[in-house]
Amino acid sequence: MINRCIYLFGSGVLLHCMVSVQMCLCSLESLPAIEPSFYTQSLLELHRQLCPAEKYPHLMILPLSNHDHAQAVLPQIISESTYTKTVSILPVFLTKETKDYSCNLYMIDATEDVDTVSWFEENVKIIYFYSASMYQMVQNEPNLTITQALRKGYHIVYDLDHTIQIYRWNRYSHQRTTINPHNITVPDEMRDLHGYKIAMYTLQEISQVMTFDAYFLEQIANKRNATVTQTNEYADDRTDIIPLISVRNMIYPWIVPSFGTTFLAVVVPRAKPKPIVSILFDPFDLYVWITYLVLVLTMAISISLFGKLLGRRRFMEIVLELIMMCLAGPSRAYGGTFENRIITLFCLMSIALVSSYQSLIISFMSYVRYGPEINTLEEIYEHCLFQDDSDAQFFNFKTYPNELYSATNAACRIETARDNEQQTIIMGSNTLIDKHAYATDHHIRHRIENFRFAKTKFIEYPLCWLVKMHLRELFLFYTQAVFESGIYEYYYNNKSQPAWQYEHRTFVNQIVKINDLLLLWYAYVVGMVVSMLSFAAETAIHHKVIKKTVINDIL
Repeated sequence: MINRCIYLFGSGVLLHCMVSVQMCLCSLESLPAIEPSFYTQSLLELHRQLCPAEKYPHLMILPLSNHDHAQAVLPQIISESTYTKTVSILPVFLTKETKDYSCNLYMIDATEDVDTVSWFEENVKIIYFYSASMYQMVQNEPNLTITQALRKGYHIVYDLDHTIQIYRWNRYSHQRTTINPHNITVPDEMRDLHGYKIAMYTLQEISQVMTFDAYFLEQIANKRNATVTQTNEYADDRTDIIPLISVRNMIYPWIVPSFGTTFLAVVVPRAKPKPIVSILFDPFDLYVWITYLVLVLTMAISISLFGKLLGRRRFMEIVLELIMMCLAGPSRAYGGTFENRIITLFCLMSIALVSSYQSLIISFMSYVRYGPEINTLEEIYEHCLFQDDSDAQFFNFKTYPNELYSATNAACRIETARDNEQQTIIMGSNTLIDKHAYATDHHIRHRIENFRFAKTKFIEYPLCWLVKMHLRELFLFYTQAVFESGIYEYYYNNKSQPAWQYEHRTFVNQIVKINDLLLLWYAYVVGMVVSMLSFAAETAIHHKVIKKTVINDIL
């Protein structure tokens, strides 16, 4: 005889308020003599197979029935030590995971007792325990919501003569399955889906490129007797799988890690070719040129102070002479011990400097030199301008106003990418509205020649799928098989892909035109103008000086 009260308090029920549940079982003395062991053993065995302890360590018991058999079985279920248990008249959810992964035992004596089943996700395990007198009521329930709730669970129907029946509604075959209570074996309903249509929502421009998704679904359909379809029309009641291009701030437990990756890529302009005259400046960096200029100025000052012959010249004439020594040797007479030694050393150094300079120029002439590429995060912050949107604000990038389009080489953008740049470009080209026969090719060619992905990626994740709960374990099994086998990489590596590769130009394959030497022409014209102006100024000044000298002589 049991003479005790069980007070169980729970919080976090799927209601808008905090709920405390109190239940007292104090009237078991008046129960008739019932031998509940057979019911208990059958119920526990079904529960053991349906809810293994390593995955479902907690059992929610809802004693909603006042029937004597249910009241007799309840203490034995509570005393079973394999699982932790909560007894309540309402489902009490301690964490969000228990809402999605839990095992519930409903002891009911009315169909209205299953109203709370609609709170649960599809993969929550439910066992109904009720008397045979309710069986016809359950079979003929007119309320569709209650019928759908009843079909979610396993039914243990007991009779007064110590016999029970266990049955389950198979959602795929739309038939009732009966389980032998003396040899309980929970069937694997996922082995045969009986032609169930698995629908994946995906945009057409993506499915045309990422063809492995359709291949993967076909393999599952062949193994599990299902049918599959990919559609770009979303319907919540008919869509089973949704690929997630980005999983930022998403913590849904029904997300299934899939194959491939998705990330935010920074599309940056390609480096432009440098003008051919850049060859004259690129062999040495700025510090070498500054050092050489300081050396020339230092020598010019020294020679102007201590030189015997060159020291008599103007300072600018000395500087010009030192530069000419580097290019073609001395053009003016010099002498004296100091000048001979210092200019000899300067000429030796100039030979080494000019030789290396010429060698580098010859090397640079073999290919077209390009400006620096934008790859690192520091370079993106320094050289890029983005449209003023949420992504740019999130990364704190420099932006230009939305109403103004930046047509400069600094215009960059953030793009959601899939796997690699090549597949992302093809998917982007499929979204073009232009129906011109070569519009796609022109878009791809323009995209490859003018833009590229920076090596820095942001928020890179495996591609994930939102899979309805009743199919989640099936997809977890097969995606894991794909990961371990490497089929995904093999599939695309052995699939013909367009060979797009941006190649830098070389001078060998192109003709040097006037425009390429435009800077030299500018320098030549400016030099000619400056020379003529200098000659005119010098002539005028010289003429004025001679005239003044003649006048002074006459006077």
